[in-house]
Amino acid sequence: MRSGMSTNMATRLARFKPRVPDRWREQVDVFWTARNPREQAILGGGAVVLVLVFGYLLLWEPASVEGARLMRNLPVLRADLAEMETLAQEARGLSANRAPSLRGDALTQALQDSLVQHGLKATRLMTTGDNAVQIQLDKVPFGSVAGWLQDVRLQQRLKVTDTRISYVGATALVNMTATLQGPGTGGR
Repeated sequence: MRSGMSTNMATRLARFKPRVPDRWREQVDVFWTARNPREQAILGGGAVVLVLVFGYLLLWEPASVEGARLMRNLPVLRADLAEMETLAQEARGLSANRAPSLRGDALTQALQDSLVQHGLKATRLMTTGDNAVQIQLDKVPFGSVAGWLQDVRLQQRLKVTDTRISYVGATALVNMTATLQGPGTGGR
């Protein structure tokens, strides 16, 4: 029984054995038998070294180089992931706190109220086009401007499409001109 199983296994494995033409096999046998044992040892050792070199060049080196590159890029990828998670959380918060989009005079009044809450006063505030507002602030603290823009983005759902901020010369005082754009006509 056991010899029948081993014969069966041998025939199965024979299918996977590479088929070398008889002519080539005969040429290799003639070449190999024509060499003395010392030459056979040198050729065999050279073949082993050649296999090791190709194994290193084709398998080991590319894997180690790629592994090192991945390890160098891992901190950047983790930072990107953290940023994406923060942005996703912010997007969920924005979609949950949808304020109705204001237009025209109501938007202008809401922006003026928001400026007063942040201790700012607009030099110029005018609506332009479809749900867009141009605003100019002169000699205001930069921190207040940044906080106000963040507040407007969250509460009024306005985004800054164009801005120019210039340093006035006093400590942290700036002049700012910005265009804020609200959701489009179908963006409610």
